Amino acid sequence: MNREGATRPTVNDGRSIGALADALLTGPARQARLSLGELLRLIGDRSFGAVLVLAAGTNLSPAGMVPTVSTVLAGVVAFTSLQIVAGLQHIWLPRFLRQKTVSRRIVESTGRTMKTWSSWLDPWLTRGLHPLARKPFDRVAALICILLSLTVPFLEFFPWVTNVPMTIIAIFGLGLLVRNGLLMGVGFAASLILAYFVYRLLSS
Repeated sequence: MNREGATRPTVNDGRSIGALADALLTGPARQARLSLGELLRLIGDRSFGAVLVLAAGTNLSPAGMVPTVSTVLAGVVAFTSLQIVAGLQHIWLPRFLRQKTVSRRIVESTGRTMKTWSSWLDPWLTRGLHPLARKPFDRVAALICILLSLTVPFLEFFPWVTNVPMTIIAIFGLGLLVRNGLLMGVGFAASLILAYFVYRLLSS
């Protein structure tokens, strides 16, 4: 292992938003662009929750206003969630996707957003109803994330509206990342409320 790889932080150094943010802000410091494979190594290949948080967090950051970014991020959410439903133990990406790159600006923008969240979320994120963050509830949450991600391409025509499903996805991702059942419960409740409003809207 090279020196850079030995000192690079990963989210697995601690199950927290701060650890994820530090990995994103420190890892790409000397790189103009970062491959998806390298990004997965930064945040930890086994952390499905971290990928959901990263995708949703990017959408909630200024980078989410760039055309088509929300749709691409929704694809990442769906692809990751499908692997949770399938019961895979670590995130898999085909080689051609691992070689795709994103700019340092987007990675750092997302890292700064995560860092802002961590200052007030991390102190209590490790507490909660842990069974709700494990099977079978993690797979139910993943199914909901897939359904939410399917709405994003249609909502992208309306500024900031994609933040609604992505916020729920971020809540589920946080719950999975730090095994917080309370957050998972909030995600389930928010999903039911959103489904109710959509039903009322379509039936009116």
